[in-house]
Amino acid sequence: FGTSVGAFKLAAAAQENPMSAMDRLAEAYISQSYPDGVSPSIIAEQTEKVLDSIITEDSIQQILNSARYRYHCGTVLCSGLLKSRTVFLQELAMVISAIKNVQGRNAHRGMMTRMIFADPRADETIVGNDSYTSLRVSLTEENFRPAITGSGSIPVIMHGVENIPGTPQGIHRDGGLLDYHPIPSAVANFSGQDGIVLYTHFYPHLKAGWFDKFYPWRKVPAKQLENVLLVAPSQEFLASTTLGRIPDRKDFLDYRSNDRRRKHLWRETAERSLELGEEFLRLASGSRIKAAVQRFD
Repeated sequence: FGTSVGAFKLAAAAQENPMSAMDRLAEAYISQSYPDGVSPSIIAEQTEKVLDSIITEDSIQQILNSARYRYHCGTVLCSGLLKSRTVFLQELAMVISAIKNVQGRNAHRGMMTRMIFADPRADETIVGNDSYTSLRVSLTEENFRPAITGSGSIPVIMHGVENIPGTPQGIHRDGGLLDYHPIPSAVANFSGQDGIVLYTHFYPHLKAGWFDKFYPWRKVPAKQLENVLLVAPSQEFLASTTLGRIPDRKDFLDYRSNDRRRKHLWRETAERSLELGEEFLRLASGSRIKAAVQRFD
């Protein structure tokens, strides 16, 4: 299960040749360029190019028929001002949402419904398991592309996706608004089940919703992650990169006068990330992983 660019990455990972798909996705994402500024239409054009790198009729068939994986992605079906096509009203909705978010995780229940686009072969584990209304719809060849596009459609700067087949009428926006770093226990019911959720991530913590990222203390507590194995780069590794951090969308603005430099830095970080994969494989292939695992604070 993934939202936003996480939905893109998992769609690449669930294909028959995941290495090739992930490489194509990384290169397409890095190659985005906005020399003349940004607008919803320009971003939509660039996003389509990114999705074209991994989503074809063949790849959709591979994902929906994968013998190993059951792929799911999420959007939010918007209510109130957030469903407006007018940028100003979307901006107002985001401001109101940010203010409401001070009240806590449940503050946006009247503004968005979680839409789960699920592999039709999957059991009912992925159903939405918190106070938000969640609707589950089967992924099909017809709605796959609109669903994954909607999952990454950031309000204000991108167009929403309207009336995705199989869903109630309305506008779908970035699933990360609600599930920024999806909490497994919030989107799935693991009652009575054993097993571990493998969670590959950028950071050693989770922020439940997009608006939570503005509050350093608003982290998902350990009690909600009891069955989660979080795999993330160490601070020592990040400090060893030229950027000294994870590449960020803000780099498009920070390096807008030197896009070649941004692309170089991002490609360098992507190459360095292969070291993380090799280290994980070394840990997982023997007993060393026991010594590397740490409990959440």
